[in-house]
Amino acid sequence: MMEVNHSKIKETNRKKIIKLLLEKDEITKLDISRSLDISITTVSTNISELKDEGIVSDVRSLKSTGGRKAMALKINENCRFALGIALTPRHVKLSLINLKKEIIEDIKIRHNNDGIESIVAIAKENLREILKKNDISIDKLLGIGISIPGTVDSEEGIIKNCYLLGVENYNLKESFEEFNVPIFIDNEANLSAYYEFLNKKHILSNLLYVSITDGLGLGIIIDGKIYRGSNNAAGEMGHIKIAIDGKPCKCGSKGCLEAYTSTNELLEEYNKISNYKIDDIDEFISLFENGDKATHEALEKYFNILGIGISNLTMLLDPSCVVLGGDINILLKENIAYLRNIVYKDNLFTNEENCKIDVTEFKGSYLVGAAMVPLEAFLN
Repeated sequence: MMEVNHSKIKETNRKKIIKLLLEKDEITKLDISRSLDISITTVSTNISELKDEGIVSDVRSLKSTGGRKAMALKINENCRFALGIALTPRHVKLSLINLKKEIIEDIKIRHNNDGIESIVAIAKENLREILKKNDISIDKLLGIGISIPGTVDSEEGIIKNCYLLGVENYNLKESFEEFNVPIFIDNEANLSAYYEFLNKKHILSNLLYVSITDGLGLGIIIDGKIYRGSNNAAGEMGHIKIAIDGKPCKCGSKGCLEAYTSTNELLEEYNKISNYKIDDIDEFISLFENGDKATHEALEKYFNILGIGISNLTMLLDPSCVVLGGDINILLKENIAYLRNIVYKDNLFTNEENCKIDVTEFKGSYLVGAAMVPLEAFLN
């Protein structure tokens, strides 16, 4: 006879109730019972426990229909939190979200990229600061998700290789264990893809996310799950070779797609054709919005190469959706029609009918995606 795991059933019921409460502004125990097909006794037991933990509270008594007045319940969305951290070549970014996935606070701190230990110290210092500022004790934190622009062993929490941060085989998870909460570490593009999928999972199960920052990454979602490959290195789109003995890449090789399509390359191209030298992508965007001709010329060349890279992706993986995002969201949105034309041109296998190419609505998808991981782990 199969043994019933009662604790597993109880935990499953508890999470179902929490998820339903998150979907509703207010709801009664009876409506929870009917919606989830769980006995009213089980619902009442779970609600009592959730009240004791401060997760659920009474809202108001409803009008009686002849018997005892029903009580409307609501979830306390600010009873638990999740934190996302992004370690980038120029900044440490933190995003605090509540149970309803609302952003409580975002902060960004510039650093000198002078070693992973220094960057981690900045992250931990500001982690404590953001909790203190919002009067959140560590036991209210569901976990910490961390985004890395490089290859990561997500199971062990190890940065395998991140040349943008100058680090290799570094146990990042171990560095954060002092907080005594679940720690989740993943690649930047994977987390961006995960965030986009969570917002689109009701309409699709497969998705590609092209992340354009100091590097060029790819997040792959297949059947609702992040595809990592056999060695946690899937999605290294930036290091597909497009030119023999081509431009030097920061990875140490030559002719990589990233060497032609990173934000740094866009700035370099602009500086070649303009008398005005810049070193910040935000400055480039500002010039573009003010009608600077050189930015348009640099972008045309840039998008021609990026479009071919995306076209190759569609032929290789046949996705139903490709989402683009990163540090040049505004530029992508302004030029998406031009980029789509390049992707679909002479492409016998993909068109606008079967593959949608979109730009993310949120520039920092990887950061919120990092915060979503511990939250989704709690809910599911």
